[in-house]
Amino acid sequence: MTIILVIGLAFILSIFDIRICPFFNLFHIPCIGCGLTRSFKLLFQGKVLESFAYNLLAFPLLIIFSFYLIFKILKKEYKIKEYLNNNQRKIIIISLILFIFVWLINIFNPNLY
Repeated sequence: MTIILVIGLAFILSIFDIRICPFFNLFHIPCIGCGLTRSFKLLFQGKVLESFAYNLLAFPLLIIFSFYLIFKILKKEYKIKEYLNNNQRKIIIISLILFIFVWLINIFNPNLY
């Protein structure tokens, strides 16, 4: 329920073009999640290439969340836990590399701020 409320609030803020990012307000550089709401909004409108202009993480996050929902509906979420436990180090390394890459792109992305 909390996730749904946060996503709903993010979309409402996006509609009115209100951007609240504590990281940006403190350090004056975009965070890794900057542009993510606008990117998701464009993805849901079917504008995949345009969504990449705001944040590259939207598409992989949507895929991961979709898989999680499918496994949750099928009551097989234990398989996700097994996979995460067996590949923990690889997942952490790949995630860190992806996050750093996207963050560097966000810092120089003129669409964000």
